[in-house]
Amino acid sequence: MNNIDERLLAASKADKQKQKEMSYSDQLRQQRLAEADGERQAGGESGSLRERAMKVRQAMDIKQKAKDKIGEKVTAPARLGTSNALRWAWGALLPSWGLSSIWINIHVFLKAVFGEKLFCKLGDEWVPPKAAEMTGEAGKTVGKAIGLVEVMVLIFIDLIIFFIIVGFFAMFTDESTFKEMTGEANKAQPAAVQPAK
Repeated sequence: MNNIDERLLAASKADKQKQKEMSYSDQLRQQRLAEADGERQAGGESGSLRERAMKVRQAMDIKQKAKDKIGEKVTAPARLGTSNALRWAWGALLPSWGLSSIWINIHVFLKAVFGEKLFCKLGDEWVPPKAAEMTGEAGKTVGKAIGLVEVMVLIFIDLIIFFIIVGFFAMFTDESTFKEMTGEANKAQPAAVQPAK
């Protein structure tokens, strides 16, 4: 029995020793945290978690704005080039018999894919960027009005082209028209004999 009692007493002493060591390490940890907090407050940093989070968020916003400005500087020449190409396509619409509408449709598709950083909205190609900045809301309104007209004209041109293509297919699918165009209708007639010299 003595042996069991001695073991229990030794275990209880060991537990008390561990508790003292843990309380001592906790006190040291709390003291270090208090010192670090004091240094942070002395260095001008706030101890409030909310204020620190706000500062971090502001720093991230500043970095994002800088990235956006760099991105605009990089993509601005490309956007200017695609805007000039779109303006050319509208100007060449009649002389090209509507073939430049292919580029206009490609431009609209690429704007949907890549966004407005590289490809402008319809109507914005006629308003220079600096003029739009200087006029503010009035410049945007003019661009929207021109864009609305351009969208309607593009839809009208696309419908005309669609009906022309459907008409050609209908013409070729009609058997008699196809035979007339290929000359198969005249094969039943004997070939003309040319006189020998």
